[in-house]
Amino acid sequence: MSKGIYTKENVGNGVFIFTANKNFVEPKFWELHEENKQVQCVVIIHDGNALFFYPEDMDNDTHILLDWKKEQTRKIYPTIEEGMKDTDGIGNTKALAASGSEIAEKVIALDLCGSWHIPTLQESVLGYKHKAMLNAALAICGKQPVKDDWYWCSTRKGNKRNFVLYWGYGSRYNYTQDYNYRVRPVSAASLNSL
Repeated sequence: MSKGIYTKENVGNGVFIFTANKNFVEPKFWELHEENKQVQCVVIIHDGNALFFYPEDMDNDTHILLDWKKEQTRKIYPTIEEGMKDTDGIGNTKALAASGSEIAEKVIALDLCGSWHIPTLQESVLGYKHKAMLNAALAICGKQPVKDDWYWCSTRKGNKRNFVLYWGYGSRYNYTQDYNYRVRPVSAASLNSL
């Protein structure tokens, strides 16, 4: 394998550009590998798991998570510490869609290298921890960096409230489901399943 290019068998932790031929390319080596120019998305590898970030915000705009009159059904995590234990973004997003969330329906319908969901609080925090490299990798391959703005998490904080993360400085908070915030879909998988 060429310098800076890895497969699922030998990739380590970090941020990579994921290509159509299922290679993981270190952003600093991107220009050396002409054969890998077909980008799928950017991915964070963490302890044998892959967290893919969609190439852009949904509709490049803000969205309500769910109309105020509609009810969510998933588990409530009353504190940030508890919210960090939520690992079921797919289940959360499907439940939001079943409750009538238009943005959840749009995220589920995305068709690019896997099934997509609104990130959990835990996934959002992992992304923020790698923000500099994540945004650099997105920019290097011509995709949209994550903005310094508020983004929805699929993790519920309370009745009609979900966690949000401010990508400008990592603040975690919660708002009612009818506020307008950005959505950056993610897709999670174990490396073995790729």
